[in-house]
Amino acid sequence: MRFLYAFLFCLLYGCLMSISQPAEAQTAAGISEQLSTRANDVLRLLQGEEIETEVFDENFRNAVPPAQFRAISRQVTAQQGEPRSIVSISPRNANSAIIKIGFEKSIGTVSLDLETAAPHRISGLQLTGFEAAGESVADVLAAIDALPGRQGVLVQQLLAGDLPPVAALDPGGRYAIASAFKLYILAELDRSVQAGERQWSDVVTLGPKSHPSGISQNWPDGSPMTLHTLATLMISISDNSATDTLIRIIGQDRLAQMVRATGHHQPDELLPFLMTRQASALKMPVHAERRGRFLSASRTEREKLLADFDKDLTLDSLDSRLLTSKPAFIDQLEWFATPQDMIKLLAYLDRNASPEALAILAINPGIGQDAAGKWGYFGYKGGSELGVLSFNFLLRSKSGKHHAVSVNWNNEQQSLQENELLALTTRLINLLAEQ
Repeated sequence: MRFLYAFLFCLLYGCLMSISQPAEAQTAAGISEQLSTRANDVLRLLQGEEIETEVFDENFRNAVPPAQFRAISRQVTAQQGEPRSIVSISPRNANSAIIKIGFEKSIGTVSLDLETAAPHRISGLQLTGFEAAGESVADVLAAIDALPGRQGVLVQQLLAGDLPPVAALDPGGRYAIASAFKLYILAELDRSVQAGERQWSDVVTLGPKSHPSGISQNWPDGSPMTLHTLATLMISISDNSATDTLIRIIGQDRLAQMVRATGHHQPDELLPFLMTRQASALKMPVHAERRGRFLSASRTEREKLLADFDKDLTLDSLDSRLLTSKPAFIDQLEWFATPQDMIKLLAYLDRNASPEALAILAINPGIGQDAAGKWGYFGYKGGSELGVLSFNFLLRSKSGKHHAVSVNWNNEQQSLQENELLALTTRLINLLAEQ
Protein backbone atom coordinates (compact mmCIF):
# COMPACT_ATOMS: atom_id res chain seq x y z
CA MET A 1 0.00 0.00 0.00
CA ARG A 2 2.48 2.43 -1.22
CA PHE A 3 2.38 6.20 -1.18
CA LEU A 4 1.15 7.42 -4.54
CA TYR A 5 3.91 9.86 -5.46
CA ALA A 6 6.38 8.18 -7.81
CA PHE A 7 7.66 10.87 -10.13
CA LEU A 8 11.06 10.25 -11.62
CA PHE A 9 12.49 13.65 -10.75
CA CYS A 10 12.30 12.94 -7.02
CA LEU A 11 16.06 13.34 -6.67
CA LEU A 12 15.92 16.78 -8.23
CA TYR A 13 12.91 17.68 -6.15
CA GLY A 14 14.70 16.82 -2.92
CA CYS A 15 17.85 18.69 -3.85
CA LEU A 16 16.27 21.76 -5.32
CA MET A 17 13.70 22.59 -2.71
CA SER A 18 16.46 24.19 -0.68
CA ILE A 19 17.89 26.30 -3.49
CA SER A 20 14.76 27.33 -5.40
CA GLN A 21 14.01 30.99 -4.87
CA PRO A 22 10.61 31.75 -3.32
CA ALA A 23 7.96 32.97 -5.72
CA GLU A 24 7.29 36.70 -5.55
CA ALA A 25 4.10 38.50 -6.45
CA GLN A 26 3.47 38.57 -10.18
CA THR A 27 4.94 41.70 -11.66
CA ALA A 28 3.74 41.42 -15.22
CA ALA A 29 0.90 39.81 -17.06
CA GLY A 30 3.12 38.73 -19.94
CA ILE A 31 6.05 36.36 -20.20
CA SER A 32 9.44 37.98 -19.67
CA GLU A 33 12.18 37.45 -22.22
CA GLN A 34 14.32 35.57 -19.71
CA LEU A 35 11.50 33.15 -18.85
CA SER A 36 10.90 32.41 -22.50
CA THR A 37 14.61 31.83 -23.08
CA ARG A 38 15.15 29.63 -20.05
CA ALA A 39 12.00 27.57 -20.66
CA ASN A 40 13.41 26.68 -24.05
CA ASP A 41 16.74 25.92 -22.38
CA VAL A 42 14.95 23.39 -20.13
CA LEU A 43 13.53 21.73 -23.24
CA ARG A 44 17.01 21.63 -24.82
CA LEU A 45 18.44 20.08 -21.64
CA LEU A 46 15.79 17.38 -21.59
CA GLN A 47 16.49 16.71 -25.25
CA GLY A 48 20.10 15.92 -24.33
CA GLU A 49 22.00 19.13 -25.06
CA GLU A 50 24.92 19.51 -22.66
CA ILE A 51 24.43 23.17 -21.72
CA GLU A 52 24.29 22.83 -17.94
CA THR A 53 27.25 25.17 -17.31
CA GLU A 54 25.63 27.84 -19.46
CA VAL A 55 22.09 27.75 -18.07
CA PHE A 56 22.36 26.62 -14.39
CA ASP A 57 23.76 28.86 -11.67
CA GLU A 58 26.63 27.66 -9.49
CA ASN A 59 24.49 26.62 -6.53
CA PHE A 60 22.36 24.46 -8.78
CA ARG A 61 25.38 22.80 -10.38
CA ASN A 62 26.84 22.08 -6.95
CA ALA A 63 23.60 20.52 -5.75
CA VAL A 64 22.96 18.56 -8.95
CA PRO A 65 26.12 17.97 -11.00
CA PRO A 66 25.62 17.82 -14.78
CA ALA A 67 26.23 14.06 -14.94
CA GLN A 68 23.52 13.44 -12.35
CA PHE A 69 21.10 15.75 -14.13
CA ARG A 70 21.67 13.95 -17.43
CA ALA A 71 21.14 10.54 -15.84
CA ILE A 72 17.81 11.62 -14.36
CA SER A 73 16.78 13.21 -17.66
CA ARG A 74 17.45 9.91 -19.42
CA GLN A 75 15.21 8.14 -16.88
CA VAL A 76 12.42 10.58 -17.61
CA THR A 77 12.64 10.23 -21.38
CA ALA A 78 12.85 6.45 -21.12
CA GLN A 79 9.46 6.45 -19.47
CA GLN A 80 7.70 9.47 -21.01
CA GLY A 81 9.25 9.47 -24.49
CA GLU A 82 11.21 12.26 -26.14
CA PRO A 83 10.45 15.85 -25.06
CA ARG A 84 9.02 17.70 -28.06
CA SER A 85 7.85 21.20 -27.22
CA ILE A 86 6.92 23.84 -24.67
CA VAL A 87 3.16 23.57 -24.28
CA SER A 88 2.68 26.61 -22.05
CA ILE A 89 4.43 29.08 -19.74
CA SER A 90 2.46 30.43 -16.77
CA PRO A 91 4.55 33.17 -15.11
CA ARG A 92 4.39 33.79 -11.38
CA ASN A 93 6.61 36.84 -11.87
CA ALA A 94 9.35 37.90 -14.27
CA ASN A 95 11.73 35.21 -12.98
CA SER A 96 9.49 32.36 -11.96
CA ALA A 97 6.94 30.23 -13.82
CA ILE A 98 5.17 26.93 -14.19
CA ILE A 99 5.93 25.48 -17.60
CA LYS A 100 4.32 22.55 -19.38
CA ILE A 101 6.52 20.37 -21.58
CA GLY A 102 5.07 18.00 -24.14
CA PHE A 103 6.65 14.55 -24.22
CA GLU A 104 5.69 11.76 -26.61
CA LYS A 105 3.46 10.09 -24.01
CA SER A 106 2.60 12.84 -21.55
CA ILE A 107 2.74 16.45 -20.48
CA GLY A 108 5.24 17.29 -17.74
CA THR A 109 4.77 20.12 -15.25
CA VAL A 110 7.93 22.01 -14.31
CA SER A 111 8.45 24.69 -11.68
CA LEU A 112 11.16 27.06 -12.92
CA ASP A 113 13.00 29.78 -10.93
CA LEU A 114 15.68 32.15 -12.28
CA GLU A 115 18.29 34.43 -10.81
CA THR A 116 16.88 37.92 -10.35
CA ALA A 117 19.88 39.55 -12.05
CA ALA A 118 21.20 39.04 -15.57
CA PRO A 119 22.01 36.60 -17.08
CA HIS A 120 19.03 35.08 -15.22
CA ARG A 121 20.41 31.56 -15.02
CA ILE A 122 18.25 28.74 -13.65
CA SER A 123 18.43 28.59 -9.85
CA GLY A 124 15.59 26.15 -9.22
CA LEU A 125 13.97 23.41 -11.32
CA GLN A 126 11.40 20.87 -10.20
CA LEU A 127 9.57 18.44 -12.46
CA THR A 128 6.55 17.95 -10.22
CA GLY A 129 4.38 15.56 -12.20
CA PHE A 130 3.04 14.16 -15.44
CA GLU A 131 -0.37 13.97 -17.02
CA ALA A 132 -1.44 12.08 -20.09
CA ALA A 133 -1.63 14.00 -23.33
CA GLY A 134 -5.24 13.17 -24.27
CA GLU A 135 -7.33 15.97 -25.75
CA SER A 136 -10.64 14.89 -24.20
CA VAL A 137 -12.16 12.87 -21.37
CA ALA A 138 -13.00 10.18 -23.94
CA ASP A 139 -9.32 10.01 -24.99
CA VAL A 140 -8.21 9.52 -21.39
CA LEU A 141 -10.89 6.91 -20.74
CA ALA A 142 -9.77 4.97 -23.83
CA ALA A 143 -6.15 5.07 -22.64
CA ILE A 144 -7.15 3.76 -19.21
CA ASP A 145 -9.21 1.03 -20.84
CA ALA A 146 -6.15 -0.05 -22.86
CA LEU A 147 -4.08 -0.79 -19.74
CA PRO A 148 -3.42 -4.49 -19.04
CA GLY A 149 -5.94 -5.95 -16.61
CA ARG A 150 -9.33 -4.60 -15.51
CA GLN A 151 -10.23 -0.93 -15.13
CA GLY A 152 -13.23 0.77 -13.57
CA VAL A 153 -13.82 4.52 -13.71
CA LEU A 154 -16.71 6.74 -12.70
CA VAL A 155 -16.85 10.54 -12.72
CA GLN A 156 -20.08 12.01 -11.39
CA GLN A 157 -21.28 15.54 -10.74
CA LEU A 158 -22.91 15.74 -7.31
CA LEU A 159 -25.79 17.84 -5.94
CA ALA A 160 -27.15 18.41 -9.43
CA GLY A 161 -30.05 15.99 -9.75
CA ASP A 162 -30.04 12.80 -11.77
CA LEU A 163 -27.33 13.71 -14.26
CA PRO A 164 -25.60 11.09 -16.43
CA PRO A 165 -21.97 10.35 -15.52
CA VAL A 166 -19.30 12.64 -16.90
CA ALA A 167 -17.27 9.50 -17.61
CA ALA A 168 -17.83 5.81 -16.95
CA LEU A 169 -15.89 2.61 -17.57
CA ASP A 170 -17.27 -0.60 -16.03
CA PRO A 171 -18.86 1.43 -13.18
CA GLY A 172 -20.61 -1.62 -11.70
CA GLY A 173 -17.56 -3.90 -11.76
CA ARG A 174 -16.17 -5.41 -8.54
CA TYR A 175 -12.68 -4.12 -7.75
CA ALA A 176 -10.17 -4.53 -4.97
CA ILE A 177 -9.65 -1.01 -3.60
CA ALA A 178 -6.75 -1.52 -1.12
CA SER A 179 -6.41 1.40 1.30
CA ALA A 180 -9.32 3.32 -0.22
CA PHE A 181 -11.49 1.32 2.22
CA LYS A 182 -10.18 3.68 4.92
CA LEU A 183 -12.68 6.26 3.71
CA TYR A 184 -15.41 4.20 5.38
CA ILE A 185 -13.54 4.41 8.67
CA LEU A 186 -13.20 8.19 8.36
CA ALA A 187 -16.91 8.50 7.57
CA GLU A 188 -17.98 6.50 10.63
CA LEU A 189 -15.52 8.21 12.96
CA ASP A 190 -16.72 11.61 11.79
CA ARG A 191 -20.36 10.59 12.20
CA SER A 192 -19.72 9.51 15.79
CA VAL A 193 -18.02 12.81 16.61
CA GLN A 194 -20.85 14.83 15.10
CA ALA A 195 -23.35 12.72 17.07
CA GLY A 196 -21.54 13.52 20.33
CA GLU A 197 -20.49 9.91 20.91
CA ARG A 198 -16.80 10.80 20.65
CA GLN A 199 -14.55 13.83 20.32
CA TRP A 200 -11.63 14.33 17.97
CA SER A 201 -9.53 15.02 21.06
CA ASP A 202 -10.34 11.67 22.70
CA VAL A 203 -7.12 9.84 23.61
CA VAL A 204 -6.76 6.11 22.95
CA THR A 205 -3.82 3.71 22.96
CA LEU A 206 -2.08 2.75 19.74
CA GLY A 207 -2.53 -0.85 18.69
CA PRO A 208 -2.65 -3.41 17.32
CA LYS A 209 0.43 -2.65 15.28
CA SER A 210 0.56 -3.38 11.56
CA HIS A 211 3.16 -3.28 8.82
CA PRO A 212 4.02 -0.15 6.82
CA SER A 213 2.82 1.96 5.04
CA GLY A 214 2.92 4.54 7.77
CA ILE A 215 5.11 5.59 10.66
CA SER A 216 3.24 4.70 13.83
CA GLN A 217 4.32 1.05 13.65
CA ASN A 218 7.70 2.31 14.94
CA TRP A 219 6.22 4.18 17.90
CA PRO A 220 6.13 2.67 21.42
CA ASP A 221 3.42 0.09 22.02
CA GLY A 222 0.36 1.62 23.63
CA SER A 223 1.31 5.19 22.76
CA PRO A 224 -1.49 7.63 23.67
CA MET A 225 -2.97 9.16 20.50
CA THR A 226 -5.98 11.32 19.76
CA LEU A 227 -8.62 10.15 17.33
CA HIS A 228 -7.78 13.16 15.17
CA THR A 229 -4.13 12.11 14.96
CA LEU A 230 -5.06 8.54 14.07
CA ALA A 231 -7.47 9.70 11.35
CA THR A 232 -4.92 12.13 9.95
CA LEU A 233 -2.23 9.44 9.72
CA MET A 234 -4.69 6.95 8.21
CA ILE A 235 -5.83 9.26 5.41
CA SER A 236 -2.78 11.40 4.66
CA ILE A 237 -0.09 8.69 4.63
CA SER A 238 -2.28 5.57 4.77
CA ASP A 239 -0.82 4.56 8.13
CA ASN A 240 -1.84 0.93 8.68
CA SER A 241 -1.28 0.81 12.46
CA ALA A 242 -3.43 3.92 12.89
CA THR A 243 -6.07 2.25 10.71
CA ASP A 244 -6.12 -0.99 12.69
CA THR A 245 -6.32 0.99 15.92
CA LEU A 246 -9.41 2.82 14.65
CA ILE A 247 -11.05 -0.44 13.52
CA ARG A 248 -10.56 -1.75 17.07
CA ILE A 249 -11.93 1.42 18.64
CA ILE A 250 -14.96 1.78 16.34
CA GLY A 251 -15.92 -1.90 16.14
CA GLN A 252 -17.39 -4.09 13.45
CA ASP A 253 -21.05 -3.24 14.08
CA ARG A 254 -20.61 0.50 13.57
CA LEU A 255 -18.45 0.02 10.49
CA ALA A 256 -21.05 -2.34 9.02
CA GLN A 257 -23.75 0.27 9.58
CA MET A 258 -21.69 2.88 7.72
CA VAL A 259 -21.06 0.55 4.78
CA ARG A 260 -24.81 0.11 4.46
CA ALA A 261 -25.59 3.80 5.07
CA THR A 262 -23.36 4.87 2.20
CA GLY A 263 -25.11 2.54 -0.23
CA HIS A 264 -22.59 -0.23 -0.93
CA HIS A 265 -24.39 -2.53 -3.37
CA GLN A 266 -23.29 -5.70 -1.55
CA PRO A 267 -22.14 -4.89 2.00
CA ASP A 268 -20.99 -8.42 2.76
CA GLU A 269 -18.18 -7.87 0.24
CA LEU A 270 -16.58 -5.58 2.83
CA LEU A 271 -17.67 -7.25 6.05
CA PRO A 272 -16.26 -8.04 8.47
CA PHE A 273 -13.72 -5.25 8.12
CA LEU A 274 -10.32 -6.87 7.87
CA MET A 275 -7.52 -5.11 9.69
CA THR A 276 -4.56 -4.49 7.39
CA ARG A 277 -2.41 -6.88 9.41
CA GLN A 278 -5.06 -9.60 9.22
CA ALA A 279 -5.51 -9.25 5.46
CA SER A 280 -1.77 -9.51 4.84
CA ALA A 281 -1.19 -12.34 7.29
CA LEU A 282 -3.98 -14.50 5.85
CA LYS A 283 -2.18 -14.40 2.50
CA MET A 284 0.89 -16.09 3.97
CA PRO A 285 1.54 -19.83 3.30
CA VAL A 286 1.81 -20.45 7.05
CA HIS A 287 -1.85 -19.48 7.38
CA ALA A 288 -3.13 -21.51 4.40
CA GLU A 289 -5.46 -23.62 6.56
CA ARG A 290 -6.89 -20.54 8.31
CA ARG A 291 -7.24 -18.79 4.96
CA GLY A 292 -9.24 -21.67 3.52
CA ARG A 293 -11.60 -21.74 6.49
CA PHE A 294 -12.07 -17.97 6.38
CA LEU A 295 -12.79 -17.81 2.65
CA SER A 296 -15.33 -20.62 2.79
CA ALA A 297 -17.21 -19.17 5.78
CA SER A 298 -20.28 -16.96 5.83
CA ARG A 299 -20.04 -13.30 6.82
CA THR A 300 -21.14 -14.03 10.40
CA GLU A 301 -18.78 -16.99 10.67
CA ARG A 302 -15.91 -14.90 9.30
CA GLU A 303 -16.26 -12.38 12.11
CA LYS A 304 -15.93 -15.13 14.72
CA LEU A 305 -13.02 -16.73 12.85
CA LEU A 306 -11.17 -13.40 12.75
CA ALA A 307 -11.53 -13.08 16.50
CA ASP A 308 -10.26 -16.64 16.96
CA PHE A 309 -7.38 -16.27 14.49
CA ASP A 310 -6.23 -12.81 15.53
CA LYS A 311 -3.66 -13.91 18.12
CA ASP A 312 -1.95 -16.00 15.42
CA LEU A 313 -2.07 -13.42 12.60
CA THR A 314 1.05 -11.71 13.89
CA LEU A 315 3.49 -9.40 12.17
CA ASP A 316 6.14 -12.06 12.70
CA SER A 317 4.22 -14.37 10.37
CA LEU A 318 4.46 -11.90 7.47
CA ASP A 319 7.06 -12.59 4.78
CA SER A 320 7.78 -9.23 3.15
CA ARG A 321 9.14 -11.00 0.06
CA LEU A 322 5.68 -12.43 -0.60
CA LEU A 323 4.09 -9.02 -0.08
CA THR A 324 6.33 -7.41 -2.68
CA SER A 325 6.82 -10.14 -5.31
CA LYS A 326 3.49 -10.50 -7.14
CA PRO A 327 -0.25 -9.96 -6.55
CA ALA A 328 -1.66 -12.42 -4.01
CA PHE A 329 -5.33 -13.25 -3.50
CA ILE A 330 -6.45 -9.77 -4.58
CA ASP A 331 -9.74 -11.28 -5.77
CA GLN A 332 -10.41 -12.90 -2.37
CA LEU A 333 -8.56 -11.28 0.53
CA GLU A 334 -9.09 -7.59 0.00
CA TRP A 335 -11.62 -4.80 0.44
CA PHE A 336 -14.05 -4.71 -2.49
CA ALA A 337 -16.27 -2.07 -4.05
CA THR A 338 -17.53 -0.94 -7.43
CA PRO A 339 -16.78 2.53 -8.79
CA GLN A 340 -20.46 3.25 -8.14
CA ASP A 341 -19.99 2.26 -4.48
CA MET A 342 -17.02 4.62 -4.17
CA ILE A 343 -18.95 7.50 -5.73
CA LYS A 344 -21.80 6.91 -3.25
CA LEU A 345 -19.27 6.98 -0.39
CA LEU A 346 -17.72 10.21 -1.67
CA ALA A 347 -21.18 11.70 -2.13
CA TYR A 348 -22.01 10.79 1.48
CA LEU A 349 -18.88 12.60 2.64
CA ASP A 350 -19.70 15.58 0.45
CA ARG A 351 -23.14 15.87 2.08
CA ASN A 352 -22.28 14.96 5.66
CA ALA A 353 -18.58 15.33 6.49
CA SER A 354 -17.57 17.90 9.09
CA PRO A 355 -15.02 20.62 8.34
CA GLU A 356 -12.49 18.61 10.38
CA ALA A 357 -12.98 15.46 8.28
CA LEU A 358 -12.86 17.41 5.03
CA ALA A 359 -9.62 19.07 6.13
CA ILE A 360 -8.08 15.65 6.86
CA LEU A 361 -9.17 14.41 3.43
CA ALA A 362 -7.47 17.38 1.76
CA ILE A 363 -4.01 17.00 3.33
CA ASN A 364 -2.53 14.77 0.63
CA PRO A 365 -3.92 15.54 -2.85
CA GLY A 366 -2.42 12.41 -4.40
CA ILE A 367 -1.47 14.26 -7.59
CA GLY A 368 0.53 17.41 -8.33
CA GLN A 369 -0.28 20.56 -6.36
CA ASP A 370 -0.74 22.54 -9.59
CA ALA A 371 -3.61 20.24 -10.61
CA ALA A 372 -5.14 20.33 -7.13
CA GLY A 373 -4.83 24.12 -7.10
CA LYS A 374 -7.35 24.43 -9.92
CA TRP A 375 -10.10 23.43 -7.49
CA GLY A 376 -11.71 25.21 -4.57
CA TYR A 377 -11.60 21.99 -2.53
CA PHE A 378 -9.58 18.87 -3.31
CA GLY A 379 -10.04 15.75 -1.19
CA TYR A 380 -8.28 12.47 -1.93
CA LYS A 381 -7.73 8.92 -0.71
CA GLY A 382 -6.00 6.26 -2.72
CA GLY A 383 -5.22 2.61 -2.36
CA SER A 384 -2.20 0.74 -3.68
CA GLU A 385 -0.70 -2.71 -3.42
CA LEU A 386 0.65 -5.21 -5.92
CA GLY A 387 -1.98 -5.63 -8.62
CA VAL A 388 -4.30 -2.98 -7.15
CA LEU A 389 -4.66 0.77 -7.62
CA SER A 390 -7.62 2.90 -6.58
CA PHE A 391 -7.66 6.72 -6.80
CA ASN A 392 -10.65 8.54 -5.29
CA PHE A 393 -11.31 12.27 -5.28
CA LEU A 394 -13.93 14.59 -3.79
CA LEU A 395 -13.77 17.86 -5.72
CA ARG A 396 -15.45 21.24 -5.47
CA SER A 397 -14.79 23.70 -8.27
CA LYS A 398 -14.17 27.38 -7.66
CA SER A 399 -17.48 28.04 -9.41
CA GLY A 400 -19.35 25.81 -6.96
CA LYS A 401 -19.71 22.47 -8.80
CA HIS A 402 -19.15 19.28 -6.80
CA HIS A 403 -17.67 16.14 -8.38
CA ALA A 404 -16.66 12.67 -7.24
CA VAL A 405 -14.07 10.63 -9.16
CA SER A 406 -13.10 6.99 -8.72
CA VAL A 407 -10.39 5.37 -10.88
CA ASN A 408 -9.57 1.69 -10.30
CA TRP A 409 -7.15 -0.78 -11.86
CA ASN A 410 -6.75 -4.47 -10.95
CA ASN A 411 -4.46 -7.09 -12.43
CA GLU A 412 -4.21 -10.45 -10.71
CA GLN A 413 -1.14 -11.49 -12.72
CA GLN A 414 1.33 -8.61 -12.48
CA SER A 415 2.26 -5.43 -10.67
CA LEU A 416 0.96 -2.16 -12.09
CA GLN A 417 2.71 0.90 -13.49
CA GLU A 418 1.45 3.44 -10.98
CA ASN A 419 2.94 6.39 -12.85
CA GLU A 420 1.00 5.46 -15.96
CA LEU A 421 -2.40 5.53 -14.25
CA LEU A 422 -1.43 8.59 -12.22
CA ALA A 423 -0.59 10.52 -15.40
CA LEU A 424 -3.91 9.56 -16.97
CA THR A 425 -5.84 10.39 -13.81
CA THR A 426 -4.13 13.78 -13.55
CA ARG A 427 -5.15 14.53 -17.12
CA LEU A 428 -8.71 13.48 -16.33
CA ILE A 429 -8.85 15.76 -13.29
CA ASN A 430 -7.43 18.68 -15.27
CA LEU A 431 -9.93 18.21 -18.09
CA LEU A 432 -12.73 18.09 -15.53
CA ALA A 433 -11.52 21.36 -14.04
CA GLU A 434 -11.76 23.01 -17.45
CA GLN A 435 -15.42 22.10 -17.95
